[in-house]
Amino acid sequence: MSFNVGINVLEVDGRVAPSIQAAPTSQTGFIVRTDRGVPDHVRRITSFKQFTQLFGSYRDDAHGAFALKGFFDNGGTVAYVTRVVRTSGTSPATTASRVLEDGTDPVLTIRAGYRGEEDPGAWGNRIGVRIAPNPRPSLADDTYDLFVTLDGEEVEAWEALNVNAGQNGEPGRRPTTTLNDEVSGSKYITVEVPDSTTTNPEPTSGHDDADEDDVVLLEGGADDTAPSATALSNAFERFDTYDVQLICCPESSSDTVVTAGLTFSENRGDCTFLGATPENHDREAARDYGQDFQGEKVYGALYFPWIKVTDPRGGRRWVPPTGHVAGVYARTERERGVWKAPAGNAARVNGALDIREHISNVDHTDLVKNGSVNAIRFVPGQGIVVDSSRTLSTSPLWLYVNVRLLFNFVKSSLKDGLRWVVQEPNDDRLWNKVKFNTIRPFLMGLWRRGAFGPGSADEVFTIKIDEENNPPENIQQGIFTAEVYFYPSRPAETVIITVGQQEGGGSSGES
Repeated sequence: MSFNVGINVLEVDGRVAPSIQAAPTSQTGFIVRTDRGVPDHVRRITSFKQFTQLFGSYRDDAHGAFALKGFFDNGGTVAYVTRVVRTSGTSPATTASRVLEDGTDPVLTIRAGYRGEEDPGAWGNRIGVRIAPNPRPSLADDTYDLFVTLDGEEVEAWEALNVNAGQNGEPGRRPTTTLNDEVSGSKYITVEVPDSTTTNPEPTSGHDDADEDDVVLLEGGADDTAPSATALSNAFERFDTYDVQLICCPESSSDTVVTAGLTFSENRGDCTFLGATPENHDREAARDYGQDFQGEKVYGALYFPWIKVTDPRGGRRWVPPTGHVAGVYARTERERGVWKAPAGNAARVNGALDIREHISNVDHTDLVKNGSVNAIRFVPGQGIVVDSSRTLSTSPLWLYVNVRLLFNFVKSSLKDGLRWVVQEPNDDRLWNKVKFNTIRPFLMGLWRRGAFGPGSADEVFTIKIDEENNPPENIQQGIFTAEVYFYPSRPAETVIITVGQQEGGGSSGES
């Protein structure tokens, strides 16, 4: 590098270390049954409207739409959703389809789908297609337009399709590559053209099954019966590579599903399973149900009872509270911080009209302390709220949900924030940089916001990176060790107010 005569200014990284960015805390994974949705896929959803576009609306035999509505209504912002559907065995879901012909030869098979993949279910019977010649004179003889309808309303138009596009100067677009494209393809259908086909389908006008608008409906789509607990349990693995901090399966409270959710969360180490007791359980049955999962299950929490919500199709129905509770978690984290227990007066359950069972304070204590099950209760003046925040753990260190969430948050933030340390020279300069320039500022920020218990910063957290935990033999093996300890904030679960009598303050005497 050459320098000019006079003053030269150079920019360098200096001793500043990258700061730790807060990890997300309430992105929730949902395993659900829905009207539609490509099986085995996980979709990122940021609104209930987007959910209905990808997964359909409410079903009598499923809770998926109600759970997602409750999640977003209570403050949830990001959900990852996967549909579990029975595609084989007894009463599987089938995909609606239709074959269009040129004369008597099949030239185009249309199936209900989403961007190149089949989407089974009775919903596909509501899809219609219309084939019409392209109106442009230069294309009319060689191409056609395909229009897609849903419930009689046109939702997509695909113009200038031609099975021979690109061959010998033929105009138009190939239907398979256009409609089946995984990024820009149809959101309602997939198409298949036989290898031997060289002709385009005839217009649907005059088709035997066409309605007055020349629309031909798909047929043969059917919903499945409820998938097995094993199928629901296996769906947890789909979230292995997704950044979720909460996960739930509103469709089942079976022991198999709950155990799978708890195991998945524990193996990840940065996720918490939210479950609900079975619908018809009373308080005693719910307590006993919780006891089956008690122990060192620090990565999960259960909620009782089910809640009544409005069914937009008419009437009301009982649903498991897990989707609504996940939304409460998200709202609490946003308003107060992940260290605040998602319970109490601020944890109102929006959309809940009633609870399946009302319990007394004594019953609530029995449920929480003996069953590790959290209650959703009606509190006069506050409405229906989440009133407790216990994990399934019986260890005093891990009793509270907010402690689990805080540790998950700190671990994830440190893991992501210290990625820059990999392959750096492992010496005391790196140790001090990590300790004082990266980890300590992050923990100080949490301490100032009330994430830790009472005491000064040096009293509530400790960072150890020195010769003792980074001895020469570890350095030779490329091992860098940072130890972080902190005293988490815990909720005031039991409030004791002492009221008694004392002697009167005034007295008189003779002088």
